[in-house]
Amino acid sequence: MKQNSVPFSITRKEGWAIFLTLLILVGAFLVFNHLSVPFARAWDIEWGYYATLATFLVLIAGILVNGKELVSRVKKHVPSTKSLVLLACLLGFFTLFSVNHIENSHRVLSDETSWESMGLQMYFEHSGGVCNEGIWHDGTLDCKVEVNNFKGKTLGFVYSLVFLFADPNRDTALMVNFPFYLFSLVAFFLALSIWFKNDWLALAATAFLGGMPIYLLQSRSASTEVLYIAILALLMAWYALVPTKEVKWKHFLLTVPLLGLFSGTRQETVFAFLPFALYYIRYFRGEFYRLPLFVISAIAVSWPAVNTMAAYRGYDFQGGTHAAHSLSNLWFNLKTNIWTMLNLEGDPSHGGILENPFYTTFTVLLLLSTLWLLYRMIFHKRYRRGFVLGILFCVQIFVILLNVSGTFEIDINQRYVLVALPLFALIMALGLKDFISTCFLDSKRSAIVSVAVAVFLSAGLAVVHTSSFDANMLYYKNKLLAEENYLNTYLKKFPENSIFIYSRPWQMLASGHSSFSERTFMGWSTDDFAKYQNLSGGNLYLVRGQDGYGKVNRESRVVGFKTTDQINTILEGYKVEKVLVENRLFGYPLTVHKILSKHGLSVYAQGLSVSDLENGRFTLSKNFPESVAYEVRLADSVFARGVLEGAADSIVVENLREGLSRFRFEFYVPDDTIRMARDFFMDGKTVQLLSQLPFESVSQDWGEAQRNESVEHHTLHVGGEFYRYGFGSHANSTIALDLCAGGKCSGAALNGTFHAVVGLDEESACGDGAEFAVVLGGREVWHSKRLYSGDSSKLELPIANGRYLELRVIKGDNMDCDHGDWANAWISHIGTP
Repeated sequence: MKQNSVPFSITRKEGWAIFLTLLILVGAFLVFNHLSVPFARAWDIEWGYYATLATFLVLIAGILVNGKELVSRVKKHVPSTKSLVLLACLLGFFTLFSVNHIENSHRVLSDETSWESMGLQMYFEHSGGVCNEGIWHDGTLDCKVEVNNFKGKTLGFVYSLVFLFADPNRDTALMVNFPFYLFSLVAFFLALSIWFKNDWLALAATAFLGGMPIYLLQSRSASTEVLYIAILALLMAWYALVPTKEVKWKHFLLTVPLLGLFSGTRQETVFAFLPFALYYIRYFRGEFYRLPLFVISAIAVSWPAVNTMAAYRGYDFQGGTHAAHSLSNLWFNLKTNIWTMLNLEGDPSHGGILENPFYTTFTVLLLLSTLWLLYRMIFHKRYRRGFVLGILFCVQIFVILLNVSGTFEIDINQRYVLVALPLFALIMALGLKDFISTCFLDSKRSAIVSVAVAVFLSAGLAVVHTSSFDANMLYYKNKLLAEENYLNTYLKKFPENSIFIYSRPWQMLASGHSSFSERTFMGWSTDDFAKYQNLSGGNLYLVRGQDGYGKVNRESRVVGFKTTDQINTILEGYKVEKVLVENRLFGYPLTVHKILSKHGLSVYAQGLSVSDLENGRFTLSKNFPESVAYEVRLADSVFARGVLEGAADSIVVENLREGLSRFRFEFYVPDDTIRMARDFFMDGKTVQLLSQLPFESVSQDWGEAQRNESVEHHTLHVGGEFYRYGFGSHANSTIALDLCAGGKCSGAALNGTFHAVVGLDEESACGDGAEFAVVLGGREVWHSKRLYSGDSSKLELPIANGRYLELRVIKGDNMDCDHGDWANAWISHIGTP
């Protein structure tokens, strides 16, 4: 008999939904693909915090709107009393075991401390970057250098909330993860008990998840992956509570912000969104606008993650001689990761403790359960819908495996497995139960046996390997972690105003210490050195740890960094006093040197400092006993004279004219005159400081254009003089500005006089010179001769009917070291045509 077949068809309404969704996705891709790296990074710092805050507020609104229904649905699906009692016992065991046998400390040092520093920046400044260098003063962090981070935004935001109620530092941050660990197990259990309609099977999966040693270890650290699992488990529970047939628009007030916060844990998480959409496909087919609206909402709340992926385009800073992303990476990582998880060998140097935080039994059970479930799916047509959703969820895992650093041979990256742990636990429990029920027992008894096996293995293996947890398996090998723990305790005995020069200054900031990098310190002027010596009360220290020895290994699959050359240069150029040498603990000498003075400069030159003009006054400081006469000049006229007798004095400044004023200070010390300059811009209707304007566009062949600092984040230094304002760039570069963006134009153009001092920044003196050009309205109106290191050119250029200004730096024969500065760039005598 011939059977009638129904052809696959799409209604007009569904066609419109698909068309609009594709249009939105294509549009989002085009925006992503055309975002310039400088724009993406600037957006991340300026708006990253507020975007995350907005998502969090939508989540709060969603909880309020759905709160009553949420409570009702949870009550409707409360698991059995026996299973809840066993869950409580399980959580109690994991808590007692963790508190007594797992040290609460960092395990992925550079990432964890950067997220803590991001939390500090969100708390103090409400910005989205990581405070990389800064000064602590009276419990407040004054960030001097802020940089981007391409993951962990949600964790940083959580820290900023916690810091409202506890001390803002790394010790507080380390207390955050364990509550998320416990919460994730409860939410995971609730979700699976509803989906499986079997409390015991859900409990088996929960026991496997909670008992995985790497999850236990990371729960006592500051890793973002623990928050990842907590939010994923919450999403699973919410989806289980609201089945497809019952979903309404208001439920997405919880779903969408949860997805946004989920994407802010790890950057690859956006690749896992598809199964969350397909789960509610029946609802989306109901009206043509539902799916497009969901997609555009999901893109909006996950934009901080998408934006930072644009800012780090492929993460090409990784890999050394290896490709950042490739299929060969996928195959290599898959092989090495399975072998690492099998963990067949112990560590003979430490009494045979586990080499890696994986149980061989768990890994074998995972592999066998996977094969069994695949067999059941292929030959018995079971679990097909779950398989499709699982594969789509695993896209993010494949993205990680494509990355050069996705191998577990890199010990700190073994935490990447946490993104798959809930899926692993589900597969282990389901495969075990299905095998037993198929071959031996009925469904109910097989579930009870499964939970008994899961609890026995999770608790029993933890007890058997107690010595491995006590020894901080795997992570005890990482000397940087030991170095951080040691410094966190040792440096507390130093004066509170101490400043530490260190390779990882953000780590110092998270511990509550003021810090700068060696490279930044090397870029300090004599004036800067004197300022920070005075600020620290003479407590300026150079810390040399693991990063300060050896060279970068370009063959490594993750290229680190070394500061050996910078430290050696500092030790040669400054008089120092060694205050610590610790040779025994790390396999290299951890040293702390007190920096006393710079060779070749008098004590007077290094002991005098002048603050920027703040609150209408300059503060003059010195750290030597002799009195010093001084004179201050403004526009070739004497502004003030006096004698600095004590440690500090101030000069009051009143009635400054609009525009840029440059104050020149002369201090008359024995056998010398010490000269300094300070700039101050007084805003007004007829003047415009160019560094206050947004960039219309920026193109640059190396690095990123900077405002009010050089391309390498130092004070602008041209022709032997330091400048407070302007742009730092690198040839070849073009900085495009809309002169009317500051609101100083009443028409469509502007008249005035453009002022600047241009030249190559003296932070880099190895170039063969560069030329500078000013383009107004598409027409070049000024072009310099070739300027070399030490040269400068002062501009006073009339602007007539101008609006769009371009500042160009053109390389010489090559672009090496061509750090071009537009110092003190501003416009005076503004009038509109």
